[in-house]
Amino acid sequence: MIQESEIGSQKSGFRSQRLESRSKKKSCILHVASCILLFAVFYGCAASDASRKDDADIHYKIGVVHLNEGNITAAMKELTNAVEKYHKDASFHNALGLAYFAKGMHEDAVKHMKEATRINPKFSDAHTNLAAVYLEKKEWDLAVAEANLALADIFYTTPEFAYFNMGRAFYEKADYAKAEESYKKAIESNPKYIVAYNNIGLTYMKMNRDKEAADMFELAVKNAPNYVDAHYRLGLVLINLKDKKGAFNAFQEVIKLAPDSEMARSAKGYIDLLK
Repeated sequence: MIQESEIGSQKSGFRSQRLESRSKKKSCILHVASCILLFAVFYGCAASDASRKDDADIHYKIGVVHLNEGNITAAMKELTNAVEKYHKDASFHNALGLAYFAKGMHEDAVKHMKEATRINPKFSDAHTNLAAVYLEKKEWDLAVAEANLALADIFYTTPEFAYFNMGRAFYEKADYAKAEESYKKAIESNPKYIVAYNNIGLTYMKMNRDKEAADMFELAVKNAPNYVDAHYRLGLVLINLKDKKGAFNAFQEVIKLAPDSEMARSAKGYIDLLK
């Protein structure tokens, strides 16, 4: 026989289980509601973030068009809007850095290009652009370091720019052997990169290798007939090689291509000496 006290105990136990079940159901409902709320919050943030990115991207694209057209002030305005609306895109900072660089505002250029490389350490174009800014600031070692960082990415599609910047830095450091090596790598990367031929010619002149310098300048003007600086340098090195006729013709091209330039006035002076 079951005692009354046992019946009471059993009833009490059943009631306790039912309350516990209700409590668990409420807890589950609350948990589900919380999850829905969190999902809504995160989804809302993600949607808002994506919207800002899309809006910023429009300003970025317009800014790049202005930058390519040389309308620097308009480019800076659009690219600043892009960065302010969405600051997590490395391309936005790189482009704004280029706009500042074109404006001659080197510290601001460095700031944004560094931010681009912080966001994306493998952003080779930003490293190359940063090297170019350091060249203008005469910070040769920093320029070499950034060029090397650009070249660390084996998939970098335009390494000639990084090699060229490296060559310029070594040239300014009077390390002509390394400058020559860098310019040669630029040419190997892109045989149509004519400015590298001109600069390796300048390097050979510093190394008293005038015949090789003349060969490089001649290659430059052959592939880019309107390249005034290469014509002028060719004239100078041909004077050293005692080729008066060749020098005369080179200086005549300078005058023809850029009659009102300082280089043309200098070329006229050399022509008078050659007569």
